[in-house]
Amino acid sequence: MSAEKKHQYFFMLGHVVLLLGLLCSKAMISIGSVFIIGSAVWQIVLNPGLIASPPKPIVGFLMLFFIPFLSFFWSENMHDWLEVVLNKVMLPALAWSYWLAPKLDKREYFWLSVTNIGLVLAGTVYSIGHYLFSADYVNESYLRAKTLKVMYLNDHLHFSLWIIITLGLMLYDWQVLISYWRKYSKFVFGAIALWFMLFLHVLGAKTGLILLYAGLFYLFFQKGIGKISSFYKIMILPLTLGLLFLSYIFIPTFKNRLHYTLYDFNQYAQGSFINGLTDGARVLSWKAGAEIAHTHPILGVGFGDLHDVFDDWHETHSAHLETYNWLQPSNEWLMYWCGSGWLGMILLSIGLWWIYRYSGMKDDRVFAYLFLAQVLMMWYEVNLSNQMGITLFVFSWGWLQLGNRAKLFESDNIGESMPRIG
Repeated sequence: MSAEKKHQYFFMLGHVVLLLGLLCSKAMISIGSVFIIGSAVWQIVLNPGLIASPPKPIVGFLMLFFIPFLSFFWSENMHDWLEVVLNKVMLPALAWSYWLAPKLDKREYFWLSVTNIGLVLAGTVYSIGHYLFSADYVNESYLRAKTLKVMYLNDHLHFSLWIIITLGLMLYDWQVLISYWRKYSKFVFGAIALWFMLFLHVLGAKTGLILLYAGLFYLFFQKGIGKISSFYKIMILPLTLGLLFLSYIFIPTFKNRLHYTLYDFNQYAQGSFINGLTDGARVLSWKAGAEIAHTHPILGVGFGDLHDVFDDWHETHSAHLETYNWLQPSNEWLMYWCGSGWLGMILLSIGLWWIYRYSGMKDDRVFAYLFLAQVLMMWYEVNLSNQMGITLFVFSWGWLQLGNRAKLFESDNIGESMPRIG
C-alpha cells in the first residue's frame, strides 16, 4: 500500500470515529479529532512549507480562537480558561486539518457520505424506538420542557442541527449518492430525507424546525433550482402552513411542544422566570449578559472567569431559581463581549465573515445555507463554546471543502468509477 493511500485511510478512520462520537461519545469525538489532526501533521511533515502560510479561511478560524486565548492575561480562573481554550483551539486545528486532508476519490467520498447519513438515521431510529415504547409518557412530558430522548447527552438541539446539516449535505452530494444503486438510489435517499424531515416534526426542537423551513424557502426561491412556475412559488406559503397544521393535528409531540412554547413565552414576556422553562432561562441569560457586558465593555471579564461572574449575577438576581437555570448568555456575540469586550465581539464578526468570504464557496447555495443557518443559531445558542457545536460547525465546512476540492459535479457520468449493485 502506498504512503498516499495510508494517509487517506488514516484520515478516513478519524472522520468516521468523529462521526460516531457525534452520535454517542465525547471521547470518540476527541479521538477522531486527534486522527484528523494527525493526518494534517503527516501532510505537513511531508510538505513543511504548508505551515508557513495558512490558507485564507483558516485565518478566520484563528480569529475565533485568538481573543479567548488572549484573555489569559485578565482571567483569574486558569482552570476554566484552559477548558475554554482547549475547546476553541479545535476551531482552527480541525478546520486546517480538513483543508489539508488528502483528496478522496468518488468511491471513498460516497462511503463517508453514506456513513454520516447512516449514523444520523440510526440516531433517529433509536429515538423513535424509545418513543414507541413510552408514547403516552413522552407526549405528556412535552408539556414540561422535555423532549424525545436522543443519543449523546440527550442533546436534542445539536442533534436536530446535525440532521439539518445532513439534509444539506445530501443535497450537495446528490449526484454522487444516486450514482451507486442506479435503480433504487433516488427512492432510498429521497425516503431517508423525508424521514429526517418527519422526525424533526416529531422531535419538535425549535432549532431544527426553524432551520428546516428557512432552508426550504431559501432553496425554493434560488435561481437554478429547477423550473418552478410562479404559481408554485405563490403556493409555497399556504402549503407550508398546511403542513404545519397537519403536524399539529397528527403529531402529539409537535402539538404539545407548541403549547409549551407559548406558555413559556407568556411567562417571560411578563417578566416571570420559572424553574425549567428553557426559553425563559435563555432570555434571563441575555439579560445577565447585557448587564455584565455593559459593566466591563472594553476587555470583558476574561473567558476564564465567565462561570464565576455569571454565578454571582444569578445569586443576586435569580436566587429563586434552581442552579440548572443559571446559564451563561445564549448568544455568541454576548459571550465574546462578556469574555473579551468590544474587541472580542468585533473579531467574532470579522472571523465569521472572513471564513464565509474566503472559503471559495460563497456562491454555492448549500454552503451559504448551512453556514448562515449556524450563524443564525449563534444568536440564541453558544455553538462555539461547546464540543458538539464546534465539531458540527467545522465538520459541515470541512466536508464541503472536500467535495469542492474533488470537483464531484464536473462530469455527467459521475458514477462510472463507482461500484454498482444489481
